[in-house]
Amino acid sequence: MASIHPKAITTTGGTLSKAPPAATPTTTPAAASTPAQERAEIIRRIRTIIRTDQLISGERIGTERALAERLGVTRAALRSALDAMERDHEIVRLIGRKGGIIVSDGKLIRNIDTIESLPAIARRQGFSLDTTVLNATLTVASPVTARHLGLVEGTPVYALSRLRKLGGTPLSLEQSTLPARLFPNLLTVPNFGKSLYGTLRNHFNVEISDAEETLDILEASEEHAMLLNIPTGSPLVRIRRDAYTADGIPVEHAVDLFVASRIRFTLKATGYVRLSASE
Repeated sequence: MASIHPKAITTTGGTLSKAPPAATPTTTPAAASTPAQERAEIIRRIRTIIRTDQLISGERIGTERALAERLGVTRAALRSALDAMERDHEIVRLIGRKGGIIVSDGKLIRNIDTIESLPAIARRQGFSLDTTVLNATLTVASPVTARHLGLVEGTPVYALSRLRKLGGTPLSLEQSTLPARLFPNLLTVPNFGKSLYGTLRNHFNVEISDAEETLDILEASEEHAMLLNIPTGSPLVRIRRDAYTADGIPVEHAVDLFVASRIRFTLKATGYVRLSASE
C-alpha cells in the first residue's frame, strides 16, 4: 500500500482532507528605468561601439536612424543621449551628405574650404566661443596691407586684433585689416568684433563670397604664449587669408594664429590643381 505523506493530507474527525496549497512566492517586477538611466545606458553602448570599432576623432559612427536601429532604441531616447555626449564634446552631429554622428576629441573642427565664420562653426558644433577685441584702430595701409587689399600705400584702413576663447580656453589670435572707405564708422558698431563677417553683412550689406588662404606652422613667441596661455615655442597653425566679395573686391587681409592642439583642419580634395603654367 502506498504511503501517504503526512504533509499532503490531514485528518479531521476521521475524514481525510488535502492540505491547502502552499503560497506561491510573489516576485516584485523590476522597476522601469528612468529617462536618466536609459540615457546613461545608451551613452555607455555608444562608447562601446566607438571602442570596439576603433573609431578615431573625425570618423563617422553613422546616421541617427542607423544608430537607433543598431541599438534598438527610439530616436527620441537616442537624441537625449547624443545631446549629452555633444555637450561633453565626445561627438558632433553634422548635416549634409557626409554628415551624421562624428567622433570628437574636444577639438574644434574647421574645414579649410569654407568661409563660414568661426562663431558659426563653433555654435554648430556645440561650443561656446567668446571674442575679446584686443585692439581696434583706424590707421594707414602698410606696403603688405596695400598689396593684399589692392590699395595705395597710406590709404586709411581698420586694424583689428582679437582673442578667441573656446569654452573659456584661448583658441586663437586674429589680426584683420579692412579698407576704411568700404565700412564707414565700423568701430562704432556695437559688438562689431564678435562676428566681423556678420557685422559686414548686416550693417554694410557686404557679403564675403570667396577667400584665398595659406596655412603653415610656427612656434609661439613670448607674446603669443602669454595671450594664448601656452608655453613659449608651442606649435601654432597660421592661416593668412584674403577675402573678397562676389565681384572680386578685396575686403579683408587677415592673419589667424590657432593653438594647434585645440583645433583640427579638414580638407576635401576635388581634383588636380596646376601649381604653375609650365605643368
